[in-house]
Amino acid sequence: MTTKKTPAQVTAQAPKDKEFPKLKTLSYKEMYNLVGKFLEKAIPIKGATLTILKGLRNRTSMPKAPYVLMNIIDENRLSSSETRYTDKHKILWSRSQVTIMMMFVGNENIPALQMAKAFTVRFDDAWASEQFEQYGEPFYPLYSDEVKIESSFVNAEEQYEDACSVDVYFEYHPEFGICEHSAKELVMNVIETNVEGK
Repeated sequence: MTTKKTPAQVTAQAPKDKEFPKLKTLSYKEMYNLVGKFLEKAIPIKGATLTILKGLRNRTSMPKAPYVLMNIIDENRLSSSETRYTDKHKILWSRSQVTIMMMFVGNENIPALQMAKAFTVRFDDAWASEQFEQYGEPFYPLYSDEVKIESSFVNAEEQYEDACSVDVYFEYHPEFGICEHSAKELVMNVIETNVEGK
């Protein structure tokens, strides 16, 4: 004989979205902004305005020199993820290496090589780490490659430009959060039964 009883309801509910801790992470646009701040300090220019372009865009004409073009060309993970916990969440973070190609375009008054050298000497110094530490973001300067002279860099008027390029490397520590419960809400109906004779 089977006796049915009133179903018991079991509910498990995950934390609300607004309870999730703020994670340290950056978009590419935010990375460009940080490097742009550093560029303004690292390349002192008198008598001209230095234009800083962030990323390559289609159908965008190049400005009048002097200018610097930044473009993120690579991002590679350097290590497996590490973990920290809050009372309700698991936070993963990892180390990545971000590579940014810097193109310096100069003119007769401000040569590209002069700008590139001014940048790399300061970037490879401990001063760069001090500057980026002030920004309070998980984005840290590592080192730069040697400056390359771009002998075939042509502008929109098909004229050769005075240009140099250098690849620079950053270490980036993005965070990723995991809820204690993956579902927003889980409801189960449990029916207790008595089975006699077994």
